Amino acid sequence: MPHFTDQTGRTIHVNEAPRRIVSLVPSQTELLADLGLHAEVIGITKFCIHPAEWFQKKTRVGGTKQLHLDSIFQLQPDLVIANKEENTRQQIEQLADNFPVWISDIRNLQDALDMIQQVGEMTSRKAQARQIVENIKTSFSSFLQPLPQRKACYLIWQNPFMTVGSDTFIHAMMNAAGFENVFGDCTR
Repeated sequence: MPHFTDQTGRTIHVNEAPRRIVSLVPSQTELLADLGLHAEVIGITKFCIHPAEWFQKKTRVGGTKQLHLDSIFQLQPDLVIANKEENTRQQIEQLADNFPVWISDIRNLQDALDMIQQVGEMTSRKAQARQIVENIKTSFSSFLQPLPQRKACYLIWQNPFMTVGSDTFIHAMMNAAGFENVFGDCTR
């Protein structure tokens, strides 16, 4: 049984080509769709609205912070995809006691590219993942030229208003796009 090290340094053992995947992260659900894992993904969160067909047909297992663990246990996944920031540690630890849980921790573009490669490898979709990574690198190549900095605030939630600090993926993308995060001196 192959083993993989997730982005938090944990090692998990995954069956070759998992057939029962639960995704607890909307952006990574979209990646699984882009990798062509339509039949393999069996559970998603209520925030995983893309692809729309999946939102209509896949089992929803609660929200990213309030998972319905009983629903996940009923699905008996052979791989759970989670995120350090999106999901709650206690619930992920409960799942990890019973299933292979791979956790991403993405703070910049390289972390995102590494995540895509690793998920592709775990799911036997290396070639598709490699193509996605190359497409992203090509798209970002225009950002290699220094851009003039403009001040900006990126709000991720309201009531209460929440923004991003310097140790986040959004902060890194703001910088790449020529924006100075006015809350860049804040951390999680």
